[in-house]
Amino acid sequence: MHGVVVESLGSGIALGQITGTLDLDEIAAHFQVSRSLIREALRTLAAKGMVVARQKTGTKVTAQGEWAALDEHVIRWRAAGPERFAQLHDSLEVRERLEPLAARRMAESGPGSALEALRRAAGEIETANATQDTLLMLRADTAFHRALYLGSGNDFLAEMAGTVHACLRVPDFQRFHRFSPSTAVRHHALARAIADGDAEAAESMCAEVMAQTRALFTEAHHALRSQGP
Repeated sequence: MHGVVVESLGSGIALGQITGTLDLDEIAAHFQVSRSLIREALRTLAAKGMVVARQKTGTKVTAQGEWAALDEHVIRWRAAGPERFAQLHDSLEVRERLEPLAARRMAESGPGSALEALRRAAGEIETANATQDTLLMLRADTAFHRALYLGSGNDFLAEMAGTVHACLRVPDFQRFHRFSPSTAVRHHALARAIADGDAEAAESMCAEVMAQTRALFTEAHHALRSQGP
C-alpha cells in the first residue's frame, strides 16, 4: 500500500490535482490505511521535493521548481501532465550534451561488460525495425542508451542512466515513433566506434543519434499540437 499511496499522491501532485496543505486524516480514510503509512508515503515524496512538512503549518505541496527533476518517478508523473513537453525539451538539451560525452568516455575506457549490452541492444533495435515491434524497440533503445552512461566510467554520468531510462519511456515518444532503418544503422555504427576505441567517431556518431531523437521529439510535439487540446 505504501507504493500505491506514493503513486497516487505523486501523480496527483504532478497533474495539479493535489495542491495546498494535505489533510493526513482525509488521505488515510480515502486509502483505508493508517496515518503512519501516510506519513511514510509523504516522507518518500518529501525526498523527491514534492511536499514539505513544517511544524504548525502541516505538510504542503511544493512548487514544481522544488521537485527532484532527475528522479525517475517525478519524470514519469510529469510526463502525464501539462508540462510534459517542457520536461522533454529540458531532458533532451541535457542528453544532447552528455550522451556524446558518455560515448567518448566509453570508447576511451576500453571494452567492458557494458559493450556487450550495447551490441546486444543494437541488434535488437535492428530486429525491432525489421518486425515493427514497438515494445522491443522501446526495450532495446532504453537498454542501449543506459549502457552508454553505465559504461562511461564516470560515476556522475552513470547516475544519469535511470533518468534517461525514464525519459525514453515517456508516452508521447512511444506514440509517435516512426520506424526507420537508419535508426539501426546509426546505433550499430556507434557501437562499432566504441568497440574500436575511436573516441572521436563515437562522440560524433552519438551526436547524430541524438539529432535523430530531437527530430522525433519535434515531430511528436507538432503532431500533438495539431490535434488541439
